[in-house]
Amino acid sequence: MATKSGFTESFFDCPDGGSLYFRSYGNPNNQPVLCMHGLTRNANDFHQLAQFLQESFYVISVDQRGRARSSYLKDPMAYSPETYLTDMTNLIGHLGLKRVYLVGTSMGGFMAMTMAAFDPVLFPKIILNDCGPEIGSTGVNNIASYLGKGEIFKSKEDAFKAIQQRHMPAFPNFSNQEWNDHIFANMKENKDGSWKFDYDQSIRVLFEAASPSVTDLWPIWEAITSEILLFKGELSTLLSNETLKKMHAIKNFVSHEIKGIGHTPTLNTQFEQESILKFLL
Repeated sequence: MATKSGFTESFFDCPDGGSLYFRSYGNPNNQPVLCMHGLTRNANDFHQLAQFLQESFYVISVDQRGRARSSYLKDPMAYSPETYLTDMTNLIGHLGLKRVYLVGTSMGGFMAMTMAAFDPVLFPKIILNDCGPEIGSTGVNNIASYLGKGEIFKSKEDAFKAIQQRHMPAFPNFSNQEWNDHIFANMKENKDGSWKFDYDQSIRVLFEAASPSVTDLWPIWEAITSEILLFKGELSTLLSNETLKKMHAIKNFVSHEIKGIGHTPTLNTQFEQESILKFLL
């Protein structure tokens, strides 16, 4: 365990022998907030939000298995919702948390929905970032075009240019600093100075094998009784306006459309962070 940059880094030994990296911000006696990232991302994505919330909350963000500092799985088919949800259950038990607010981006949002549906007492409030019970096919196809391809970029500059070009439709208004934060939050430098994505490329195996029914979470959505705050990117190809309307028809909750951004909003703007704080307090 080491402390730097205002957070504490820890590793949890999973029952199957793997390890789960997590970082924590703020006073452990405060109300816990657990942040869960998207498919290829990691705990770095929540750094600015956690810094903002740490005065009032105990914020925990996790690298899911196969991402960044957490251990990789031997069986690619084990990169499944069941594994991720089991890990979260075990981590929450290890930390002795009795009432947890959830923040989930994309895949992490699907996890938050499932966790809240099955235990609304443990998870009374959830924040969903650009995700819902249906996933847009355009967004899925876009992810499939680059997921787990084992790309190697000769230099940091090459990585920046290539990924900026790839994701420009989702983030047309990003500043140079925002691009740097987004791109290098889930990349690592090799010994020869080249750069690669910081996740197990084999997570693509289950992604490619999954049928559309796997991502049908409408029964889960209908079962949720927890309070919900949702952010949707105006340009999102994963969460459509039609899906959001259907979600509102089923359930009463607050949603905000973030202008000029796709999948996913950063949760780093003043509006987003103040909305989150107001919802959680």
